[in-house]
Amino acid sequence: MKQGMLLLLLLVGLPVAAQESKVYLSATFTLGGSNIAQSVFLHEPDITTLDACNEASRQGQRDRDWLKYHHILRRDKMKGFTGQVHYRCVTSVQNLDMWTDGPRYRNAYLIDIDGAAQMTLRETASLAACTSQLNALSADKQAQSHCAMSNQRILR
Repeated sequence: MKQGMLLLLLLVGLPVAAQESKVYLSATFTLGGSNIAQSVFLHEPDITTLDACNEASRQGQRDRDWLKYHHILRRDKMKGFTGQVHYRCVTSVQNLDMWTDGPRYRNAYLIDIDGAAQMTLRETASLAACTSQLNALSADKQAQSHCAMSNQRILR
């Protein structure tokens, strides 16, 4: 009986353990001198390792021609403002819908990227709520986390 229950518990836990990590290129644009940030999470099905992602990111930035991870940064709409884009290759078990240069960035996320480049998104009610949650974290967690708006949703 105990062995049967143990086997049942193991089988129930399999879908969680079987979740596969995807490689994403996280691109976060921060408006100069502020905590206002927007993030996009780009996924290319044929890029399955962090090394391949890093190479595609380096090549795209160097050549200013993104053969992979194509995205648009509308500098023409930023007249009078400064900003910086930070690219980082990450893995995540969370599935995100595809990025499009579409609707407004309405989803606020607390984004945690650990030392192993594992990303976790936590949806918050607003950027202000996210900032409050970020400030409540330990100094170590704050150092690996940030808040940003996105137009992508976490797929459940």
